[in-house]
Amino acid sequence: MNIIQFRELFRDTLSSQFKIVEVDYMFKTILISFFKFKPTIIALDPQKRLSKFQASKLNHSLFLIKNNCPLQYITGKSFFLNLEINVDSNVLIPRPETEELALWSTKSLTNGDKVIDLCTGSGCIALALKTNNPSISVKGIDKSERAILLAKKNSKNLNIDIEWVTADVIDFQEEKCSLDLVISNPPYIHPSEIKSIQPRVINYEPKLALFTPNDDPIYYYKHCINFANNALKKGGKLFFELNPNYYKKVENQVLRSNFSEVEIKKDFMGKKRMLSATKS
Repeated sequence: MNIIQFRELFRDTLSSQFKIVEVDYMFKTILISFFKFKPTIIALDPQKRLSKFQASKLNHSLFLIKNNCPLQYITGKSFFLNLEINVDSNVLIPRPETEELALWSTKSLTNGDKVIDLCTGSGCIALALKTNNPSISVKGIDKSERAILLAKKNSKNLNIDIEWVTADVIDFQEEKCSLDLVISNPPYIHPSEIKSIQPRVINYEPKLALFTPNDDPIYYYKHCINFANNALKKGGKLFFELNPNYYKKVENQVLRSNFSEVEIKKDFMGKKRMLSATKS
């Protein structure tokens, strides 16, 4: 089969799940990611025949997409604020909302600041902050050893110096009043919300990074707040990505924990998705 024939196969197979423009984007991305084809290949050489290996790779990718596997896990790549990030099923796929959080937090950074990213996953937030201001010191924390290994791979590929630590936010400690900024996108989906979550998220992304315990939807926020309360300097900043369904609970917990100047910010979809606060 040639390129155009495979594109038509993708369209026919996936048209009930995705818009044609989305199917074409996925097909093109796979060609570029796996076979290093130029973006113009479809327009300039549509009759190019594919090898057996290439055909097998495309058929397998089509099968995965049909079964709701995210494209980023198929290619092993995602983008976060212009950084190419390696991803796999041990880490969340970076979201636009998290990009907004990272950008917002950069406005509070000054040269030489010490920063910790709790529940770092792929390390995308930590890497983006360090890229924005190379003078800062950044440490990324995650309880998943596999996530930290991937974060280390990302920092090596991007030549960005980050300290990575495998540790659970529940018992991780840092020198008292030593940090200028703490940021986190912790697990925040309550199990009662599972029915509202897309299959491609539930079936493929790591449950460790998604879900809270049954009895407490802000469980991880509480531990992050306790950590930040101890480790931040006076005037230091705390940033969270939020579950819009529980933003008020998190806000109240922050206000009860020696923080002031609490601000809730909406994401591009108009949902209350981010929080910042200042250590009193």
